[in-house]
Amino acid sequence: MAGNPCPRLCIPRSLLLLISYFLATSTCLASASVASSTAWVSSRSFLERSRATTKMDWDSQNRIPPWMSNIQPGSSQGVAVVLGQSLRPDGKPPQVLLDRALKAKDLLKEGKVSRIIVTGGDPAGVGTTEAFEMRKVLVSAGIPREVIILESQAETTAENAWYALRWIPRGTGHFYIVTSDFHMPRATYIFQEVFNYFYRSFEEHFKDDPLWKDPLKRYPRLELHQAVAQSFCSGNVSASRDHDPHADIDDFSLRKRVLDELRFLGTKEVPHALYGQPLDNNQIWPVQINVTLDPENEVNFRKALAQIMNTAQALCICVGPPEVSSASIQYPLKLPASSEFPPGLGPNTWQQIQRKCKA
Repeated sequence: MAGNPCPRLCIPRSLLLLISYFLATSTCLASASVASSTAWVSSRSFLERSRATTKMDWDSQNRIPPWMSNIQPGSSQGVAVVLGQSLRPDGKPPQVLLDRALKAKDLLKEGKVSRIIVTGGDPAGVGTTEAFEMRKVLVSAGIPREVIILESQAETTAENAWYALRWIPRGTGHFYIVTSDFHMPRATYIFQEVFNYFYRSFEEHFKDDPLWKDPLKRYPRLELHQAVAQSFCSGNVSASRDHDPHADIDDFSLRKRVLDELRFLGTKEVPHALYGQPLDNNQIWPVQINVTLDPENEVNFRKALAQIMNTAQALCICVGPPEVSSASIQYPLKLPASSEFPPGLGPNTWQQIQRKCKA
């Protein structure tokens, strides 16, 4: 491995691909796992040179080795992650993105979180990122810029989860997922599976490291919470473009949005997509997650499916796009949606809701 500044100390190249979002900090921080003091000094010298030649704020980023992680189980400190959504063709944030940003503001005001991660790249190709636009919304709402962490790389919900792990503030115990009502069940399931994959991967990698003193060899875990942004329920069916294949996603009705989410989970497209090739080859997601290896997967998936079934049943009456208008319908869903299956229904009956809603 000629040319590698710390040849015996870095995480293997295959694992570096798995944690590509950590490259700025992981390459030699993980070298803490070796016993050779001479090599460790050399590694520190390389790290110091790297710090001196980059504008990256190294100290604000999470560390990979479990004994160095910013995650602190049991801590009351929380961080919120606000999930992005495609911007309008003119680059303006849609109403659902405004709703999510303002929900994060409430968490900060209530003292539940000390920092807000806004995450989202530019999958729509409009020339600005979802994260940048959400930060503008938060700043205009009076949120200090210094408490907002900008993550502009993610283009999928899985990437939202993956890249957010890089920016966990030191001492964080609670993690609040902030997204829309129709998106929350799928988002929560994806975050659970991505985080569990992350924990398992590094438990395996560091299990024999003498610097890891934890006898249980359990990677520090975040406690996940749902912070649901209520969407506007509109009866303006004439404004929806549900049957136009060229329509912008923000012109779809809330009913279509939630039924699409029901289908994504009901057909198990979501867990399969975490392992298979991305449907969009522009995505940079490098990891294949076999959810069947997660002991918690079955329970996580059932709860997500039940929650989206309850959400779809309630939001079916919202036949207009979720944009504020005069055609308002009283919001029909009690938040958070129940993770128990609707009365008389089970995991194999989700299509009944779909058919009834479309009738």
